[in-house]
Amino acid sequence: MKGKQNKKRLKPILKKSMLTALGLGIALPIGGTLPQVNAGAAGSDIIISRPVLSEDIRWLSRSSEDSNQHSLVSYTPIEALDKTVIIDLNTQFPLNTYDSVGASSDDDSVARVYVNNENKLVVIPYTRGKINIELKANYTLSGESVTDNFELYISKQGDVNNDGKVNSSDAAALLKHLRNELNRRSYSAVEMNRMDTNRDGEVFWSDPQALLEGYSVAKLGAKDNRYVLTFKQLDDAPYALNAQLIGEMKTGVKITSTFEYFDADRDYHNTTLYQWYRGLDATGESKTEIPEAISSEYTITANDVGKYLFLEITPQSTSDEQFRGRTVMIGGKQAVEGPPSPP
Repeated sequence: MKGKQNKKRLKPILKKSMLTALGLGIALPIGGTLPQVNAGAAGSDIIISRPVLSEDIRWLSRSSEDSNQHSLVSYTPIEALDKTVIIDLNTQFPLNTYDSVGASSDDDSVARVYVNNENKLVVIPYTRGKINIELKANYTLSGESVTDNFELYISKQGDVNNDGKVNSSDAAALLKHLRNELNRRSYSAVEMNRMDTNRDGEVFWSDPQALLEGYSVAKLGAKDNRYVLTFKQLDDAPYALNAQLIGEMKTGVKITSTFEYFDADRDYHNTTLYQWYRGLDATGESKTEIPEAISSEYTITANDVGKYLFLEITPQSTSDEQFRGRTVMIGGKQAVEGPPSPP
């Protein structure tokens, strides 16, 4: 019933005097196609069109309009203002665990990003485009650095196909999506957010109507500075933080290892790769692999006396992309001692 009601609302603009585009039944103003305009041709002051969405960022709300009231899991909200987006980082990098939290953009001409004194990410968009945002923090306990990367997509409201112009091809792309139910499942949050022309949080028949009516009253196109923003997670490799060896460096002793697993994307911990080495000095420059020593534990043998032991740790996650993390090498602080001399 909802679809039929929306189609009825389209009837006033589907007059015989109007043309159709591409045989898809897209109503166009008398005289031809919608004018092609540069999506970034408006002034320098961007107005953020809400809702702002996120895709696959597991610690962040999916929309700036989400209240989390009916969710079993509490997510960090997206605070979308007219000129800036503000995201609290205390969920991802709490200050009681991390310090020196910062942010950078790979293209400051598209958007500027920084972390303020309240540990909040501030994003100021300037123009249409895509940037990579890198969050960086130090794990206080060990002083190790970790990063979290995600993308920000910025497009002019009404630029459905993201070609830099707002015209009849955007209406065609929107109608194609609405008429093909099967393909809807393959669209990303980035694409769906661009299709939501009337900004009601969903893509439906009211959106092509809003696209066409926007031109009739000059609310879309070059004269409009509203832009659509979507954050999207990039896959980050996991970390083995604060890795340590536990046990005395003496023959016959079983030494163990510990570390703290961290994955910025919240991917689960999978198997960890281990490899033990022995070396002539504490630098490990001359270390050699100990065959078969590939677990988190190692029992010291007579072959290790006078040598330094090292363990290589490589964490792995359940991710399909960056599943293998950075390798960490830790070593004993002293050479292995042999058994006491007989009296």
